Amino acid sequence: MTIRLLPHALLAVALMAAPALAQQQESASPFGGLGNSKDPIKIDADRLEIFDKEQRAVFSGNVVAVQGDTTMRCSQLVVHYDQSATRGGSQAGGNQASAAQQAAGQTGGTPAENNIKKLDCAGPVTVVSKDQTATGDNATFDRQANRVFLTGKVALSQGQNVQQCDHIVYDLNTSIARCESKPGGRVQGVFVPGGNEPQKPARPR
Repeated sequence: MTIRLLPHALLAVALMAAPALAQQQESASPFGGLGNSKDPIKIDADRLEIFDKEQRAVFSGNVVAVQGDTTMRCSQLVVHYDQSATRGGSQAGGNQASAAQQAAGQTGGTPAENNIKKLDCAGPVTVVSKDQTATGDNATFDRQANRVFLTGKVALSQGQNVQQCDHIVYDLNTSIARCESKPGGRVQGVFVPGGNEPQKPARPR
């Protein structure tokens, strides 16, 4: 099943890899500009279930979300929304379209047109944007807090540079990413001078 969602509502899908490599545990992310992308977000999944009363939509089975140059893969994507944002008006005869009908495309709408509160991505989660890759067990975008959380065996790479930690928090307001580990753990990183530059083709002998 393929669902096309509005970019402003699923901002976090393009930002799951936002905390790309930095040489400090707290640093500005090179992924920060993706949040302003005008490109639509296209989501492919094996199944889509709408739980109207609980106000959530569940994409499951080989989930792939794409926006511009950014691609996210996960096992399950749960969209939590507030359908009251679109319940202000009424249709002819007093009937109102349910979020389930909107998500199924029966009314031309999707849950993205409601007020998205949170996105939960069950892993393994992989996000690739050009030469930058982020992986983790789970990811969450809290739209109200305007933060992205990537947790569980987090690995960030750009070229030959690699950084590992237990979890990472990316603040969309400040474009600051913070890598942290469990108590007693350590953040590990390998940084190669020029390692984030694309490799040049070998000269012919």
